[in-house]
Amino acid sequence: MSKLANLRKVTKKLKGQKLKRMTAIIRDYGLSEFLRKVKQKMQFGDAITDIYQHVGLITNESFIKDAQNPAGYHPEKSVSFMTRPLSHNIGRVDILTQNPDGNGTLTMTIKNAKGEILREMTATDVKHNGYTVFTFLPILKAIQVPHYFTFISDREGCGVLVNHKKKRHGFSVECGGCVACKIYMQKDAQYLYWMKNNDPTPEKLQAQRTHVFAFSPKISVLVPLYNTPERYLRDMIESVIAQTYTNWELCLADGSTQDGLEEIISSYRDERIVYKRLEKNEGISGNSNEAIKMATGEYIALLDHDDLLMPQALYANVELLNKDRDYEFIYSDEDKLTEDGERRFDPFFKPDFSPDMLLAFNYITHFVVIKKSLLDEVGYFRKEFNGAQDYDLFLRLTEKAKKVGHISDILYHWRLSLGSTAYSSDAKSYTIEAGRSALEAAFLRRGLLGAHVANHTLDNYYITSYDIPQPHPLISIIIPNKDEKKTLKKCIDSILRKSTYDNFEIIIVENNSTGKEIFSYYETLKKNPKIRIVEWKHPFNYAALNNYAAAQAKGELLLFMNNDMSVISGDWMEQMAMHALRPEIGQVGAKLYYPDDTIQHGGVVLKIGRVAGHSHKHLSRYEVGSFARMILTHNVSAVTAACMMMRAAVFREVGGFDEQFVVAFNDVDLSLKVRDQGYYIVWTPFAELYHYESKTRGYEETPEKIKRFEGEQEKWLAKWDKKYPYDPFYNRNLTNELEDYSINVEKIKHVD
Repeated sequence: MSKLANLRKVTKKLKGQKLKRMTAIIRDYGLSEFLRKVKQKMQFGDAITDIYQHVGLITNESFIKDAQNPAGYHPEKSVSFMTRPLSHNIGRVDILTQNPDGNGTLTMTIKNAKGEILREMTATDVKHNGYTVFTFLPILKAIQVPHYFTFISDREGCGVLVNHKKKRHGFSVECGGCVACKIYMQKDAQYLYWMKNNDPTPEKLQAQRTHVFAFSPKISVLVPLYNTPERYLRDMIESVIAQTYTNWELCLADGSTQDGLEEIISSYRDERIVYKRLEKNEGISGNSNEAIKMATGEYIALLDHDDLLMPQALYANVELLNKDRDYEFIYSDEDKLTEDGERRFDPFFKPDFSPDMLLAFNYITHFVVIKKSLLDEVGYFRKEFNGAQDYDLFLRLTEKAKKVGHISDILYHWRLSLGSTAYSSDAKSYTIEAGRSALEAAFLRRGLLGAHVANHTLDNYYITSYDIPQPHPLISIIIPNKDEKKTLKKCIDSILRKSTYDNFEIIIVENNSTGKEIFSYYETLKKNPKIRIVEWKHPFNYAALNNYAAAQAKGELLLFMNNDMSVISGDWMEQMAMHALRPEIGQVGAKLYYPDDTIQHGGVVLKIGRVAGHSHKHLSRYEVGSFARMILTHNVSAVTAACMMMRAAVFREVGGFDEQFVVAFNDVDLSLKVRDQGYYIVWTPFAELYHYESKTRGYEETPEKIKRFEGEQEKWLAKWDKKYPYDPFYNRNLTNELEDYSINVEKIKHVD
């Protein structure tokens, strides 16, 4: 019998009995690997059902022996237990309490294995037949670490509740001597720490209020109103009044069908607040345009009526404008706000301007600052795009702006309210088609008649495909190889068998093989008119041998590829070529998987591990990633040469691979040379391959290889470190230690 089945049997038998023993299990919302396995298997595999191992259930007696209890411990008034959580970030504990007369207190203490108090809280509002909730600054990195919980009541008497339930995300055991306990992994624990370390202090805000800028433009904050609830309206107005930068005006265009807003607004008695009651409701675009007509500022800021600004929001924009006035369109990072305005969560730390991400969805969203003259040039909101009117406007503005700026700081809170797309796109289903229409209009405006827009599987996300000229341009696939017959054959067979693209050649770069078997295989391959074998009779140098092969390639497009690859999607070459042929695109990368269907390459992120790491490495193939990046075409700073396509003309323009990078970093170096020439780099999730990784060369594990790797790393840093202090398509508020897009909880030092 499995331990899980045994636990079910035990808990069923014990239900209703009076016990001194208390058991508990984590209900885990935070462990992505755990949830992935549940989703895939819809059952608990052996690796995650060993409750005794992962949670660590012990008796009160063991607790007393293993951890020193505080003085005054009374068995009849307290319950204690120890857990080894399945995941990180313990941030909330719910206790089912009995408190019939409404009096009494309940104190929770959490200790580590040394007996040190990590958290201690006392609840005075103890529920009767309900959960008393303890919410606290999360304990980070709690996984598999013992935590000792003690709950002490000043009331005597207790009943027993043992309840074992199967939950949507797992199993929960609620039980107790005098309480039932649910322990939550705080999903936004990292963000709570980020706020603690990075939200501006009162001292910093005061310094901003007294700072005098050389350039101090008036910013007109535009808010269209429509039957806005009083609480939302007041919260929004007060967030603008609280701005540390004071040269602003708040333009409120009211298309409400109900009275009452004017009285609320006039109560603030601030002459910077300008109000206009519209004769009729013109809809979101019409009302917004009326607000624009009210504006007298040199810059326009767009804000929704139920959302809030951080106090430094306008200051941060003016600070950026003082560094460079060519910024004509500026956006920032954002988070969500609960409807009651009490809790911030779900931060979106955005990339710097990413044109291809903007074609996939409106990642810029709400609070933006726009130069008024640019807005006058491109035109205002268009009612035919209502529901995606801001998306349409942003597409037009970013086409014309001298520079698009991004402030990597949370300046805006998007309220989660019923009817808002922050709550659910279902609330405004018409927005999906409006967004697609905005994209189609953009492509027509840009003269891209071969661009086609389709709705993604996710609401308000889109897939754009581009026609490839006929006849299809030749693609030269360049594959280095040494001695690997089995690996190479698997790669070649998958290309020939699965690829639907009709015009390609394969150039195998033979590099000092010694086995007879591989040369016999080469003779077989030579019979195929699509395949050529060229020899590089020098010591291995990945950059040099690829440069050698590229010089002999006949294709308009070069596709650099490792020999340890296997094609998954038949149209993989089409998916890469459609982007590589775009004049503004310099390189295209593919979505690569390990054999276990986890992601090996989702684009390259600079500065992870000093030089670079792979986005979303080891994430399940079936997960969408941070803000759906792993299922969207978007821009990145670099892509791996394990599968990378580019125009031959661009390759020659940047001088090919830098041959001082013999094994490592040559692909990242090439990408940055491409970026230096003004091209964008695209990563597409629609070209999918397996990557078995380092079959020919092996891993960097010998002293000789480690020394060579470290030397190449130092060369790369000397060449690029100062020029790229951060990755523009990542975010400085995200970790440089991991590849999972988790938040950097330390205080951020912004580097310009």
